[in-house]
Amino acid sequence: MNTIFAHRGLPKITPENTLASFVKCGEIDSLNWIEIDIAITADEELIIIHDDFLDRTTNTTGEVSKSYYEDIKNASAGLWFGEQYNKETVPTFKQLIDIVNKYDLNVNIELKGVTGNNSVNQSKKLIQLLKENLGLLNDNIKVLISSFNFTLLKLAQESLPEVERAVLFEEHAFYPDWQSIVDYLGSKTIHIEDKGLTKEKVNHIITQGYTLNVWTVNDKERANELFNWGVNGIFTDIANELLHLSSEETVQ
Repeated sequence: MNTIFAHRGLPKITPENTLASFVKCGEIDSLNWIEIDIAITADEELIIIHDDFLDRTTNTTGEVSKSYYEDIKNASAGLWFGEQYNKETVPTFKQLIDIVNKYDLNVNIELKGVTGNNSVNQSKKLIQLLKENLGLLNDNIKVLISSFNFTLLKLAQESLPEVERAVLFEEHAFYPDWQSIVDYLGSKTIHIEDKGLTKEKVNHIITQGYTLNVWTVNDKERANELFNWGVNGIFTDIANELLHLSSEETVQ
């Protein structure tokens, strides 16, 4: 079965990484996976946001890991997208869990790198809080943890060994020693950038026994091509338009 991951929800029609976007995903029957980004605030609240800074997707400013949730919880995370989303706030992970449980959505959790002088302790706290919160999920919910940050993935391996981890690679950073890195982190899943990805590279990764998901694919023909090459899943901003590819019968 080909997997379609709704990348930050449905960001073409709703503001990314908001409850409104994830609810929209849940209302689509055949959409089974969402991808979210988790960061930790200075006062140790897990929130869903992609960037290290609040500036792009909220109407406030500041570095996430140096900001207090109390100071940002009422900021709009949707006004930048459209006036009708003015009341959308930066979600907490606990708020997301309610939606995931309600709609039976599987979730890929991308762990964002922790910045600042206290990054090691904050990274450990992020994993600890994640472990506590994952216990609130329904038993049938599948979880995949991914990150570019090897430290976070190693901490996740130690604290959450039962949860599969995926190593994220940009195209320019996919060096010949990739397999040593992935094996060191105890992972069997790779998330690789679409840019520059060839059929030969796909075949090499898959024949080594790894699950391969590709990001971020918004072209329908390219998505179909990748599935024909044998990739297991794609991350896309238009999941609602690509669900027909979730069957194994892609067009040759």
